[in-house]
This record gives sequence, structure tokens and C-alpha cells, in this order.
Amino acid sequence: MNKDVNNTLIIGANGTIGSALVRYLENQSGAAPQKTELYTLSRENCDYTEESFKQHAARLKEAGSFTSIIISIGTLHNNRVSPEKRLGQLSEDALLEYFRINTILPSLCIKHFAPLLDKTKPSQMVALSAMVGSIADNQLGGWYGYRSSKAALNMMFKTASIEIARSNKMACLATIHPGTTQGPLSKPFASGVSKDKNYTPDQSAERICNLTRGLQAKQTGSFFNWDGSILPW
Repeated sequence: MNKDVNNTLIIGANGTIGSALVRYLENQSGAAPQKTELYTLSRENCDYTEESFKQHAARLKEAGSFTSIIISIGTLHNNRVSPEKRLGQLSEDALLEYFRINTILPSLCIKHFAPLLDKTKPSQMVALSAMVGSIADNQLGGWYGYRSSKAALNMMFKTASIEIARSNKMACLATIHPGTTQGPLSKPFASGVSKDKNYTPDQSAERICNLTRGLQAKQTGSFFNWDGSILPW
């Protein structure tokens, strides 16, 4: 791995936003001023267990350090969960599923992949969070599992950012709200979203990449909107 290349890892590369991130970075890979060398993890080559994360991290360590790591793992609904509208819809199994995918898996990614961040120049590890994970911004209620698991993700990143700053002065850890992005995840809930706030995957990917690349160590532990503004915890 060439130290003069911006080396990027996308974790969750087969989802709607993850695959758009891959497309965007592949199109940018030969552009000035620096080339991007892209690595990807998805369920096609990783079973998302901790042991698998550990093995992939060891393999990637042999290649060198990374400028950017973007974690695009998450779910709003699947064949096991759907956002709850009221307390009576809560279930232990659904809450465990939300926290497993939205909080635990990204947290294990911090554990195993943050040590790969470059220590000689600004480097970033970000995860895709959600504005509804903001406790201060919650005015509507509902969506208990999704909101709570994203709020917990934010806390994991905030906490990890403090520890990692002690050993890597160049790293920034942050979470990003990508905005409502067209795809299977948002489709059942998009009817109430205005067209100008319902973004294509390619729009979201470009914004996420541009925001991520500009992050500096002094911004570590922050929660960002896609436009770079700070969101309240």
C-alpha cells in the first residue's frame, strides 16, 4: 500500500449507501491530487461476526494504514423488525436485533479497524447514524429500537474517540446523518418526505465522502449532519 495514496475502507459495501460509496470512490480513484485505493467488506466476503472482523483487520494490517474508514452497517426494518409506533409494540427480540446491527456491529468495527487508521496524517473513521438518534431532537416519539440503537451508536463513537485520541493524535471518529436516501430502507417511510429532502444514493455518497475527507482530529467525537453542521446529542 502506497503511503501517498488515500486508502479507504468501506464496511457494509453492498447496501444502498455502501454500494454508492464504492461507485463514487471508484470513479474518483484516479483523480488529482491523490489516488484512492479502495478496500471493501460486505456480507459477500465477511459474515459480520467478531472473529471475521478480527481476521479481516489482521489481513488489512499487512497492507498498511488507512486514511478513511466508513461504516455503512445498519437497519431500519427487515424481516425481523419494523419501527414501533407505541410502547405496546416493543419486543425483546426486536430490540436485540436493532442493537445488534446498529450498535454492536459498528462498535466491533471500531475495536478491530480503528487501529488501522493512519497516524502520520489526518485520518477518519465514521459511521452512518441518524438524526432520529438525537435525544435532544426527539419531538415525535416512536421508533424506539431504531432511535435508541442509533443514540447508543453515537455514544460508542464519542467514548471511543476519547480513548483513540490518546494513541492517535491525527484521527477523527464521528457519526454522520446522511439524510433520507432513496432505497429499500427508506422506501416504506418516504411518503412524508419532500422530494427536495429525499436524496439519491449517489448524492448521499458524494456528500459523505466529501465530509469525511475534510474531518480533522479536533472534530473527533462529533455527530454531523450530511451538510457538515453539528447535530445535538
